[in-house]
Amino acid sequence: MVDLALSSDQQDIVEQARAVARRCLAPRATDHDRDGSFPRENIADLHEAGLLGLLVPTEYGGIGADLTAWGMAVAELAEACGSTALIFAMHSGAARLLSADAATNPVAAQILKEITADGRLLSWGFSEPGTGGNILNPQLRATLDGDRVHLEGTKAFCTGAGHADYYVINAHSGDQEFRRSQTMALLPADQDGLGVKETWDAMGMRANSANTLLLDCHIPVQNCVGGPGGGMPRLTHALPALILGLAAASLGVARAAQAFANDHVMRRKLAPTGQPLAAFQGVRLHVADMATTVHTAHLSLLHGAWVAQNDPLEALGALNMSKYICNKAAISVADTAMQVTGGHGFLRANPLERHYRDARAGAVMGANLDALRDMIGKAALGLDPRSDTITAPTGDRP
Repeated sequence: MVDLALSSDQQDIVEQARAVARRCLAPRATDHDRDGSFPRENIADLHEAGLLGLLVPTEYGGIGADLTAWGMAVAELAEACGSTALIFAMHSGAARLLSADAATNPVAAQILKEITADGRLLSWGFSEPGTGGNILNPQLRATLDGDRVHLEGTKAFCTGAGHADYYVINAHSGDQEFRRSQTMALLPADQDGLGVKETWDAMGMRANSANTLLLDCHIPVQNCVGGPGGGMPRLTHALPALILGLAAASLGVARAAQAFANDHVMRRKLAPTGQPLAAFQGVRLHVADMATTVHTAHLSLLHGAWVAQNDPLEALGALNMSKYICNKAAISVADTAMQVTGGHGFLRANPLERHYRDARAGAVMGANLDALRDMIGKAALGLDPRSDTITAPTGDRP
């Protein structure tokens, strides 16, 4: 039976994230959104609270939280600042990748210790200009050259690029077997041959600094997570956090939009009657739509996290559904909130217009909504979500 109730330890983590989000992140969110500045002080606050190491195992100084507590923490951060939540989510996914390799890889182990002791920030580089959402078919190549690996190519939409301390990059190993096709390379920010091109000037999640990376560099073999061509088994450990992180960020944005709308309709009075907007049934019906949508997304995220933690081999379907439901929820709730708040929600002086723009991010980050729908549809038909080959069943119809 799936138990979606939070334990006391999980609830403590969520409350800690909520406290940092409200005290530190929320007051700065508008300024970072306006000028697109990277929220460096927010990252420092997360480190001071011990949250940067939330998914880092305790033997490396981290908290060793499970995906449920972590996902709920991401949602709390996103309710205050969507950009900071995304930066944190991508960092945590990369940390989980290193955690899968740390027992046999001293480089990975050392960086995990630096995260918890010094607040080092990780960035995830998977997207490329020509591959869209097909992140596991990179054009960037990893060529083995003695005891070093040559990386040459471009990575796009790399969250925190130009501000992170380390980058985790996937590249094609040249092996045609899918399981051996991925080299996960770990690069320090000052790596020779690594450049950052500032390209991020986006509609939403404006403090995300998802810039472009230009690579023509040689790294030691030991900087390859799982060894050259051996990244895929490690990646399966990190993907749940990456998918859940994007879902949780959308949930947090949806909750922020809902909260603004609820407060507005309770406080805003209609002049002829002197009653608040909430006195009108039509407004309450919109409020009900937002409440049920957020509740559904919340349950979906809890379920996806539980399955990923307890039955990882069967998690992909639940994770895809969680991201799809949460991404759609953010868009729907932000749109409804704008409808019930009218011109006040449209003003830049109020945070709803930021939530409205941030809500669109989940639909295009990671697997986009149509790609997710396709994978969910394949799974519902009993097909391989990763395959484009569809074969009709043979034999007589039952």
